[in-house]
Amino acid sequence: MSWNAEGFDKPMIMLNLSSPEKAMLENAYVPDKDVKKYINEHMTSEQLIHLLRASGMIKEACDYMAFAINRRVGVWWAYSCVKTVNKEIEEQLKKSPLSFEEQQKQEIKQQLAAWQDKSELDTILADYKTAGKDIVKKMEKMSGADIEDTGDPLFEIQAQLKKAIDADNIDFAINEIDAALASMPPAQVKAAGEIVDKTFAAYEKKSGIHPLKVFENDIIESVTPKPIPEDTALRDQYFTGIKSKVEKVRQFAQQKIKEHFPLKISGLPKKISSDKVVEALYAVKRWILTPTDENGQIALELSRDAGQGPEGLCALAAYWSSSDLTPDQKNPITPPPGLASNGILNTIFMCAMKKGGSKTYEERYEEYFNLGVDCLTGVCTWDKEWQKKEGINKGNELLDPLNVTCGFGRDC
Repeated sequence: MSWNAEGFDKPMIMLNLSSPEKAMLENAYVPDKDVKKYINEHMTSEQLIHLLRASGMIKEACDYMAFAINRRVGVWWAYSCVKTVNKEIEEQLKKSPLSFEEQQKQEIKQQLAAWQDKSELDTILADYKTAGKDIVKKMEKMSGADIEDTGDPLFEIQAQLKKAIDADNIDFAINEIDAALASMPPAQVKAAGEIVDKTFAAYEKKSGIHPLKVFENDIIESVTPKPIPEDTALRDQYFTGIKSKVEKVRQFAQQKIKEHFPLKISGLPKKISSDKVVEALYAVKRWILTPTDENGQIALELSRDAGQGPEGLCALAAYWSSSDLTPDQKNPITPPPGLASNGILNTIFMCAMKKGGSKTYEERYEEYFNLGVDCLTGVCTWDKEWQKKEGINKGNELLDPLNVTCGFGRDC
């Protein structure tokens, strides 16, 4: 499959909805303003996916694919993404003896040590100290108590310099967290926000200072030079070094928030048993291979014990993709438009956000997009899963019910 912004190699035969207009009318697709500008009356689904991909809007392309794709193929795509991210994390753990949390602590410790290193700034100051004692005295005066004599030639310079320092120390941490929160589903943001607010309020009540302010003060302290120089040329060099450090802090915070949000907060649900997660994924595969309403009900039941990770949500997506949500009742209940699609796109989003592994959020979405295209074009099918020999014990007899060939476009 080649994506060179010129066309497709193969038709996307597994698209149920041929146009964005149909996706909006029949499956409750609601494009955001950045996607809406690409949509026109006669556009096909393939054209929209192509345009979004060519514009670098990979997540948005994946989101639309979740609404236009055949439901069974969509669940297969989400299931494949879950398997892919779990394999990535497992391989990374084999390479590193440290746990995810230990790796993060080590990386942050190394970064803080680098930011607190003022050797380059100290070298600049030392060079200027040799130029004359008069400059040194002025610098020491500038870094001391506030000059109260308005007639002192250093009065205005000290005031402007301190003002400039305050302006540079922006509250970047809160801004970056707000940006990450903006991309999260509103319900999750609200629930997480309430926990964060309570945790921060308890800390502030006990210590008298907001925890984010503690973080900001620590960073400011680590990058602010002492003493403050008076000489214009020296001051410019100082601020070049300071701004470089602040920018590195900003980039580091942005990267970590993208990779590892939501943050680990006390009071969140405990870790789920790995056996429960495996069972939920097996239920998803069972539904994919035999998409009956009864198998959807099984996926629902097992999703409840699989936690709030992508595995549990994938099982829910399988249930929501069934034709009847209450197969044991007389009156059938069909899933509302868009429900299954939201389950698929959010499963993929949670895979991209999952902690651990060797790939970034953007790299994962690139991989999941390509995997989705392979599913849509019929390149990646569930044939191999169907052909796997998965023995099931029944008394003393070992059954092998999956040794059959089945895939897209063929009767099972």
